[in-house]
Amino acid sequence: MNLRRIENLVLGLFVLIFLYYALQALVIGDTFRFFVVLIPALAFSLLPLAVEYIGKITFPAGVKPLIALALLLHVAGGIDRFYWKFAPFYDKVAHVVSALALLLVIFTFFVALDYYGVRLKLRTVILATITITVVFFVAWEVTEFYIDVLAKTSYNNGMGDTIGDLISDVIGSALALLVIRYYLSRVPPGKGIGELFRKRGHIP
Repeated sequence: MNLRRIENLVLGLFVLIFLYYALQALVIGDTFRFFVVLIPALAFSLLPLAVEYIGKITFPAGVKPLIALALLLHVAGGIDRFYWKFAPFYDKVAHVVSALALLLVIFTFFVALDYYGVRLKLRTVILATITITVVFFVAWEVTEFYIDVLAKTSYNNGMGDTIGDLISDVIGSALALLVIRYYLSRVPPGKGIGELFRKRGHIP
């Protein structure tokens, strides 16, 4: 069984878990998270499959399952109250996984640009990837505050919680950079990072 098939099986398992949480949210009457959190999270988890099919490409290894896992952790954390039952450990793990997935997604966007002929220096790609990721980190912390205000929740528990979140984000980002370093080692000498798509044999 090849890696792509394994990834799709893992993604299928995550989709089943999403459906379980959808049913659970409806049973307990958590319609806010059902419509505002779960449905968009499920859609974004499946979006890479649509992009691969339309673009006749395959994302670098691990990107699709990590996207789904990061979103699933957030969904489960809210609906099953894991954010509060296992605080602050669960939240920090979710931040590590989310940062790892986000940075890889942004890097994959630049891989796609290279694949379709938009050439950027590798240093520019790495700096832009890190910068965009940091902007998302800060935006998410602000978003947590407003979610608490609107939904009467307690995702953000003050400055200490925010600092812990940012440290977790840095750890996840560092792991993502190690993964990117591995990806780059697979690019043939003299070739662009777009080869990370071609290497899996899905040339348009």
